[in-house]
Amino acid sequence: MNKDFFKIVNKINLLDILRVLDIPKEDVFTKKDDVIISLENIYIEDFVSFENLKKNKLSFFTNMKCNIKNVSSGICIAEKKNFKLLNKDIIKIPFSNPKLGFSKILKQYVTVNQQHNKENKIHPSAIVHKTAKIGKNVFIGAYSIICEDVIIEDNTYISERVTISSNCKVGKECFIGGGVVIECTILNQKVNIAHNTVLGKIGFGFIPENTNTILTPHVGSLIIGEGTNIGSGCTIDRGLLDETLIGKYVMIDNQVHIGHNCVIDDFCILAGKVGLSGSVVLEKNVILGGDVSVKDNIRIGEGSIVAGASKVFNSFPKASKIGGSPAQDINSWKRLIASQRLINKKRKKN
Repeated sequence: MNKDFFKIVNKINLLDILRVLDIPKEDVFTKKDDVIISLENIYIEDFVSFENLKKNKLSFFTNMKCNIKNVSSGICIAEKKNFKLLNKDIIKIPFSNPKLGFSKILKQYVTVNQQHNKENKIHPSAIVHKTAKIGKNVFIGAYSIICEDVIIEDNTYISERVTISSNCKVGKECFIGGGVVIECTILNQKVNIAHNTVLGKIGFGFIPENTNTILTPHVGSLIIGEGTNIGSGCTIDRGLLDETLIGKYVMIDNQVHIGHNCVIDDFCILAGKVGLSGSVVLEKNVILGGDVSVKDNIRIGEGSIVAGASKVFNSFPKASKIGGSPAQDINSWKRLIASQRLINKKRKKN
């Protein structure tokens, strides 16, 4: 952990870690079974990668390819089946998904080093319209603009150079990164928006008429559900007449574009450089790999997975595994690739 930018909120005892992960202290594997080690006296001083694990530091283990023999002390979250791979002097915490467990700990105990205090703080250079309603414990950064009738609820952090247009609403405990522009949008609570993302902008709809071509007015809105995370440099259009809808706890990576009237249901994951044309529907728990493109008016069924760089031109049912360009059932795609390679080999021989 880089302590110039991040800090540990409180002094952390090993028992605190076990409480967060809901693990009995009896399950912790210590280096000597015949010696009682007092877990109450062990404190976490830093969070590190496994390769840098040392005494009083915490990490997690999943990568079998790393140099395991060089790591000989510290505290490690690992699957129980992998305990035998680790040095006997490492204190081992069993968890079925070590990376998930480690992420929970970071979320609980690490914060940005320059976190604002718990009083309302509006930078002198920020412009906040007199009709805007600002909740408690809200921070508004330098050169931000909060327009008429905006609502910002309690414990929300607005970074520098943010523009929030008239009548938008930002729920409780949201984070808005620097340079974000928000129009015609409602954010529910605990939404995180990273830097330089644009929300609720006009969509790319028009009727070509040579020099008289104009963008079609978009008079809908954008609604983003609780707990959703949106990366840097993303663009999400508002609806043409109705809403563009992003569900709860959706994870959107950097440089993603979502067109007007799309519906992204709860718990979907969109990797970097995904592009969705207008009116695409992703049902719950859909995962799109990096650089996936989806044509307009396509529906992808619940729990489906789309391989990276796929180009989707047709709708797919629930629990589909999709890949290729044009995208198809991933097993069919793999067979097609294999047959093409075989044909190429035969051609080279001839």
